[in-house]
Amino acid sequence: MQEAIIKDGSNVERMTNKHTGRTLTLFFFLFSILIFISRIWYIRQTNVLAIRNDEYGYWAHAALFTGHDWSDVLSGHMNWYSYGYSLVLVPLFWLSHNLYFMYKAAIVLNGIFAIFSFLLSFLCARILFPKISPYRLLFLSFTVNMYSSYITQGAIAWSETFLYLCVWLALFAFLKFEQLPSTGRAMLLSLCIGACYITHNRTIGIVTAYFLMAMFLRLTDAIGWKQFFALTLPLILILFWNVNIKTYLCMIEGFGLKPKNGMGAQKEHLLSLFTLKGWQNLAFSLGGQLWALMTSTLGVLFWGLSSCFRRVYRAFHEKKTERHTFFYLFTLLSAIGTFLISAISLIDPASITNLSSNADLSYFIYTRYDECVIGILLLLGFLELTQSAKDRRFFLSSLFCLLLYAALSFILYLNLQKITGSWHYRSFCAAGVGFYRIFAKKFAMHWCIPIAAIGYFTLSLLLSFARGRLQNLRLITACLLCVALFVPTGLYSAKIGTINSQLGKVSSGNLAMYEQLKKVVGNKEVYCTLDDTSNFRIAYELQVNLIDTHIHSITMEDLPLEDGYFICCSNGNLDDFTGGGYYLLEQSRDYAVVVKGRALANDLHTRFSSLKLQEL
Repeated sequence: MQEAIIKDGSNVERMTNKHTGRTLTLFFFLFSILIFISRIWYIRQTNVLAIRNDEYGYWAHAALFTGHDWSDVLSGHMNWYSYGYSLVLVPLFWLSHNLYFMYKAAIVLNGIFAIFSFLLSFLCARILFPKISPYRLLFLSFTVNMYSSYITQGAIAWSETFLYLCVWLALFAFLKFEQLPSTGRAMLLSLCIGACYITHNRTIGIVTAYFLMAMFLRLTDAIGWKQFFALTLPLILILFWNVNIKTYLCMIEGFGLKPKNGMGAQKEHLLSLFTLKGWQNLAFSLGGQLWALMTSTLGVLFWGLSSCFRRVYRAFHEKKTERHTFFYLFTLLSAIGTFLISAISLIDPASITNLSSNADLSYFIYTRYDECVIGILLLLGFLELTQSAKDRRFFLSSLFCLLLYAALSFILYLNLQKITGSWHYRSFCAAGVGFYRIFAKKFAMHWCIPIAAIGYFTLSLLLSFARGRLQNLRLITACLLCVALFVPTGLYSAKIGTINSQLGKVSSGNLAMYEQLKKVVGNKEVYCTLDDTSNFRIAYELQVNLIDTHIHSITMEDLPLEDGYFICCSNGNLDDFTGGGYYLLEQSRDYAVVVKGRALANDLHTRFSSLKLQEL
């Protein structure tokens, strides 16, 4: 009788676990679909690169890897960009040479990368908090991955979304190594950190934190020498390999080994830290970034940092390593390093050093470089709030958060008031604070601060005091509140920062001009004249639309004397074509394509009878 009862109980437990697993899987797929849709929301309007330097840099490397020579435009107007994301774009060149298809495919890949980031964040949460209901962890992981800036970056074909995935993969690999240290897991972790670095060099803060952690683990005898070398040697080899690859690409693509392509670019920034003004600028930059991140996350970022600091401090204070102490220390060091690297890189522009100028506000609230590490901080912050009780520590932490935020707001406001020109910012670099535009067209701290404060107090009430039967309901309400703020903010920032820029390319008539040139160019040379340096983006546009054609970036004076090629120039340069032999092929609002040579013009007229050429 007793055995039968035990057997029936086991069957019920298995059925319950099976039902729970199915429901959890159903929610995971539902959230994954929502995450994917949020990243490709504007895909129907995404037909062309917005043509930012970063985008062209990544696509140009991928073109080189597949046998295309875009070096003339690249070397003439740009500096170094990492090639890790370019490796992801390589298969798109194998599949098609249709730019519209390739760009849309890159956006779809962003959606897929976001789903994997969601999965990894959930797996990390399960390892860190095994006693918390997986449903709650799934909801929180979903909320983190719907953060507004993540949605904004999904609409752009550059490295950000892939970088977020690489960082989550590194964090997951660190947790697995921490659970069961082994040589294989150590090498996998080292490779993941290397992948982060070759995807974006701004992760040097994470790499530095990683080496510090490896040495700390060895010095405390937490790992042996074999595991220490497994942690460090693969990454060191990747870093040396990266130097060689970077040197090769700089030479073959025509950059040369300029200071801008290496640490020399940061030399002036670093030297400025030896002055009082330099430290003031660093404080402005770092404070502005922290203010923007705390605002856009409704204070959750603070609780993430607080969670890491509190656990690390307690472990050192009690001289007793707790569960996942090393992971929290690595996360804290990575965050601090990334924030500092970002701040140091931004202390030189005029918007920081000359506050009376018509400044670009982005340099004060530039959070794009930081957002590769804040995903884990948001997850930890939500969980910290969820597990907080109404005790003295919670109220003191809340008070410190409010005082810190007030101080950052006050300092930032005083400095922004010194800017005499109009305030503007690049929405894709500070997407998280875009919700203020609900109330104001220009940047307005007086809208950002109350919205963030109200959101913070609401989250605190829903999460910190969530106890009893309504706990799950309050958690879901908090998640929905954040998502309701994140989604429209992220989509709106994507629209004004990327989609409108792309639509501007269409409305200008440039795309029609490129299509016409693509039909007739054949194997002829194409020269893009850039006497006005502000027109350099037309060269990027021309090259990415004529994938198989090598575009020459040149001045009007250096155009070849012989006939038989095409010229892309500003409309204002058309009066410079004198002496005959020049024919207007196509014209947009600002630019024109000219045929050089009567023989080439006659050949085009013969092959394309509907083509009408106008002699200049």
